[in-house]
This record gives sequence, structure tokens and C-alpha cells, in this order.
Amino acid sequence: MKILLQIFILTTLLLSTLDAKKTQDDIDHIALAALLLHDGHVQKASDALTNVDTEAKGVDLIRYYTLKGLVALKQGDYASSNKHFLASIKAGQEDKTIFLYMAQNSFKLQNYKESLGYLDAAAELSLDKASLYSLRAEALWRLQEKEKALNVLTQGMEKFTEEYTLLKQRFFYYISLDLYQSALDDAHRYLEYGKLDEKSALVFINAFKNAKQLNNAITLAEELLLEFESSAKLTALLAYLYIDKGDLQTAADLFDKASMKDITFTKESAELYRRAKNFVLALYKNAQLLDTKEKLKQRIAIYLEYEAYERVVVSHNALKRSKLLEDENIRYALAYSYYMVGDFDACETELRKLTKSDLFQKATELRKNIQKCKRDGWECEL
Repeated sequence: MKILLQIFILTTLLLSTLDAKKTQDDIDHIALAALLLHDGHVQKASDALTNVDTEAKGVDLIRYYTLKGLVALKQGDYASSNKHFLASIKAGQEDKTIFLYMAQNSFKLQNYKESLGYLDAAAELSLDKASLYSLRAEALWRLQEKEKALNVLTQGMEKFTEEYTLLKQRFFYYISLDLYQSALDDAHRYLEYGKLDEKSALVFINAFKNAKQLNNAITLAEELLLEFESSAKLTALLAYLYIDKGDLQTAADLFDKASMKDITFTKESAELYRRAKNFVLALYKNAQLLDTKEKLKQRIAIYLEYEAYERVVVSHNALKRSKLLEDENIRYALAYSYYMVGDFDACETELRKLTKSDLFQKATELRKNIQKCKRDGWECEL
């Protein structure tokens, strides 16, 4: 539409002549407004048009109202834009391009029937660009004319065989209609013709994910990963899909691969290995973290997971230096570790510093167990 706008403005300028019936002042203001609008000075163009006396003899009202409509369009006042365009038509405007602007304005105003009416009024011009097929289809779709919308996209794809934005639009329509196999076919077609970039690949996969079509999402992600093997984001997305599937080991391995391309995924890799009970690899990936505080916090979680309480206790000074003990959940973990290794005095020292109500209750239970251990060793619940 930008190109059409430029052509329209330039055409009106080239056709402008010094009509003896027009006053010199009005001709200058209208021509000046056209030049200013062409150069992107929207407000100045608007100011220039305010100086035009529309009641003066011989004023070119067609050009005047058309420029007013274009200025309003640029300013985002779509209702006023259409009002001025209609005034231009009433004054004798015959260029059907104006209906294309009006169709877009009406669509932005969510008046979809009116938008379709203006597209029809544009006649053959509405068939000249793939974007106009897209606009018509979306207007129909929002009017719940879904079959017609799909037909319009099909017609557009037949005419513009290399315009894959229409294919992408149809893909999302298929997803919305739960036609997942058809959507998958469109995704494969998109890939087949080499038009799918990393961003679009992520969008397609997420569409299946959001539709809770996990297997289709994984299938497509694995296929696309062959195409974009260097994409850390795509690798990580596949990892998240395997988390949803419950395959933590595969997810951890994928995060490991993603972290080799983007270190920001290192933490996720270590975390997934921890959740998958692969503690050796969890600690290996944890050691690669650059943030010392985050590294220590995650390491404590790994130690607790495989019950290496002695290692948590040994980390006491490091936790203190990093101020992680200000997190009462970490302090309770340290207290619990002291309890598990049998250092009840150190455990009590940490428990006394807890203030959160939920942890206070846990501390009370832990003290009861300590008393059992001190009273009767055989009742000790370690």
C-alpha cells in the first residue's frame, strides 16, 4: 500500500496544472500538501490543507479531499480518513485505488462487512496483490465465514504461487479448526519450498503446542531441527516439549545441546539432569554456570536431590558469603542437612533464625525428631 500511496501522490502532482479558473493561492496549498505528505511531513501537510478555501471557485475538491483522507490515514484516524475519501468520491474521484485504502481503514475499525464491500468496489484492483487476498480472507474469517475465507486463500495461492504468507495464514486457520493434519501438511509445504526461517519454525511448532497437539509439535520440531540444527531456541523448544511429555532425560540432553550454542540454557540443562536423577551430569553442567550465586543455589538443590547432605553442610560458609542464607528456604535446607548428618546443635542454630510460618511448622517437626533422637536413638527418623 505504501507504493500505491506514493504512486497516487506523484500522479496527482504530475497531473496538476495551472488552471486559470483556480486561484493561485489554493493551487499552491494543495500542491504543497501533496509534496509534504510525499516527504513524510504529515502534520505539515495537514496544516497546509487547512489554508485551502473549499468554497473558492475552481478548487480541486477531488485532490483536496483525497489528500485529507491520506493525512487522516497516516495519523491513524481511520474513520475520518474514510469520511474524506467518500467526499472525494462524491466530488468525482474515479480512481478505484481509493477503495483499497477504505477497505483497510474499515478493517482496522473492525467493520469487516464494510471492508469487504470496499474491496468489491475496487473490482480488479483487489485481485492484484496477495496481501489483498489475505485482507479479504481475514475479514471473512472474523465474520465467521470460515469456508469462504479458506477458499479465498486457496484462490490467492493459485494466483500467487510463491507468496507463502497466504499458506501461513491458512495454517493458522487449520489449527483453529482442529484440522491438524492439514496444518501439518501446510507446514511441510512451507519447509519444502525453503521459505521457512527460524522465527516461522518456532511459530509453527508453538501453534501445535498451544493447541495441545504435543506429538505433532514434537514431530514437526524434530524435522525442523534437521533444517535449523544450529538453532539454540528451536533445540530448547523441543526440550520443553519433551518435558511436557515427561521425558526428562531427553529434555536434559537437548538443553545440553542448546547450551553449547547459547550458554543461557546451561542452567536449564543442569536442572533437567537433576530432575532426571542424572546427578553426575547435573553437577557437570552446574559447574559451567558463570553466575556464582546461581551456581551455588542450584548445586545445593542437586546435593539435596541425591541426599548428599554432607556436601550441603560443607557449603555453609559459601552460602553465608553469597548471602543465600537470607533465603529462608535455603537456610531450612541447611538446617535439615545438619539434622541428617546428626549435628543437632548446628541444626537448632539455623532453625532459630527462621520466621516464615510454613517453615516454622517444619522446624517444629524437625525439633520433635531431634528430641526423639536424643531420647531414644532407635526412634530417630534420619
